[in-house]
Amino acid sequence: MMIRRRALITGLVVAAPAAAVITFTLGRFRANDLRVTLERVVRSQVNDQVRERCESDPNWFLTGPLEGRPRRGEVVDPDMPPRPKTDPQPFELFAYDEDFAGTSTAAPRFPQDFRIAMRRSSAPAVASFASATGAGAQVAVATGWNGSPCMYFLGRMQPPPGQRSQRMWVAAGSFALCYGIVLLGMSPVIMRIRRLARDASASVREGYATIAPDKLKDELSSVTFTLNDAFTELHQRKTRIQDQDEALRRFVSTTNDDVTEPMKALEQEMAAAAGRSVSPEWLTRVHALAMKLENLAAAARLRMTRDSIPATDVDLGASVERVVARDAALAAAAGVSVETAVKSGAVMVTANQAMLERAIANLLDNAVRYNRPGGRVHVNLSKAADNGFSLRITDNGRGMTEDEFKSLTAIRRFRGDEGGPNRRPGAPGLGLALAREIFDRSGMQMELRRPPTGGFEAEIQPRA
Repeated sequence: MMIRRRALITGLVVAAPAAAVITFTLGRFRANDLRVTLERVVRSQVNDQVRERCESDPNWFLTGPLEGRPRRGEVVDPDMPPRPKTDPQPFELFAYDEDFAGTSTAAPRFPQDFRIAMRRSSAPAVASFASATGAGAQVAVATGWNGSPCMYFLGRMQPPPGQRSQRMWVAAGSFALCYGIVLLGMSPVIMRIRRLARDASASVREGYATIAPDKLKDELSSVTFTLNDAFTELHQRKTRIQDQDEALRRFVSTTNDDVTEPMKALEQEMAAAAGRSVSPEWLTRVHALAMKLENLAAAARLRMTRDSIPATDVDLGASVERVVARDAALAAAAGVSVETAVKSGAVMVTANQAMLERAIANLLDNAVRYNRPGGRVHVNLSKAADNGFSLRITDNGRGMTEDEFKSLTAIRRFRGDEGGPNRRPGAPGLGLALAREIFDRSGMQMELRRPPTGGFEAEIQPRA
């Protein structure tokens, strides 16, 4: 998850409860102010003038707005149903006798919890009450006028207009404020992380150069020092790898010039003298040594190039004929005949000619070496539609078991250690793994088969 998105989610998680707490706290403060104000107003009504007016006409007593007072018909005819109170007034004051009975028909029922509080103590009792427009405040005060029908006052104050909408605005404003504070608080950290990411990317592009340390001394600053240590180590490793690659490149070049080429020349001279003064066994040994040196050199080149190798347009048919001609002496020494069937018309492919011929030579060498005296190897190159082709190298040798075949087809990528001393017995050697890797990098695919008639077959085609 991106840091910015995480910051937004964190802001929501923090701002929502914070806004709820702020809204609740402000609501409590406002309710408390309303109750304190109401208590002061009600206590101010406890005076001689109000007492005289209340006791002289208790049924009509109401110091607040007069719309809630009973109609005259209600006073003349007590059985007449009272007029319902439909419009609560901002402030109302009602009088009650010692039994908490209202002296006015407009007076509401004295709250039960207030009755208990008034009997226990003469201190005012304050609470809230539910109103159609919100939560209002009410307070009960004992006047101290014992035996009077105005022994208790109950004052009510309706909630301010638009209380619910105000709460919504307060909640929305609190949420926006908290959300903004959280984002502003996290912005410097996010900017530092982004700057650190940019510096790290630039360092990688510049060969793992060290980045400027963060001036602040906190956990994020320690990441900068850790990255610098890692970049320093990577830079040293990169330098060592480059030095090793250069040494390997010089070694391969030296080996190719000083060892491989002389071995090829020696093999050709021995092939020319075969049957006169050189035994087929020695020719086979020299050929095997030359093949191993050439494969090692090719494997080193593949390791140095890693992803791709230099490629040009190559005539595949001409390459096949050159490989067959070079291995003719080995086939003759082994008593194996090599038959070629190359269709007329050039089959052009994009590949590295030396590497491609090395791969074909490995397949042909396997077909000859693992054959039997009097055996045959057939090399068939045919064209297909859409500039396709099929190169088959088939032998009628002893073939291989199911387990041996599985070990050959199990290796799909070249590792470079197939010819090493730690190769397990029965595992495919360097030649076949090298051929598969060369074909793969040249845009081709190699399939290995066990023909029903015996022997072995390798087919090379363009990769689909």
